[in-house]
Amino acid sequence: MMREVKAGDTLSMIADEYRTTVEMIKKENGLTSDVIRPGMQLRIWTGRFSVLVDKSQNLLTLRCNGDVVKTYRVSTGKDNITPVGTFKIVNKLKNPPWTHDGKVYSPESPENILGTRWMGFDIPGYGIHGTTQPESIGQQVTAGCVRMLNAEVEELYDLLPVNTEVTIID
Repeated sequence: MMREVKAGDTLSMIADEYRTTVEMIKKENGLTSDVIRPGMQLRIWTGRFSVLVDKSQNLLTLRCNGDVVKTYRVSTGKDNITPVGTFKIVNKLKNPPWTHDGKVYSPESPENILGTRWMGFDIPGYGIHGTTQPESIGQQVTAGCVRMLNAEVEELYDLLPVNTEVTIID
């Protein structure tokens, strides 16, 4: 679909209007910056993504309008601690700090295990994130989150808007 930029529009406003991401709009239109001007015609991709995490196989499947787009190997919680159910992504952070046992670790800290991206669920403390421990991918070793390789979580982060549905199954 096409959308004409109006005075006062920002990519963020347009992304929210169409339940997509700024990154998707930029990619669809070959934009290298967030600068847009009134009168520009933007292609808006309107597909709906969803995510399925299968804990038994440590796989995350990205779907668009119900069709499988890509599958990623992930890590899930040790001792079956990753919650099962359907959740929504409620927040997204680039280079997130990590809070553990009351201490906050900066994104630069070698003790910060979250990697380069965080997509938090509507269940506090749980989400999809990157890793500083790539050798752990494919294992059930996390404190309950879904862990991905940084390059792969960055790809997913750019595609998934807030409110994307994430279903986790045993």
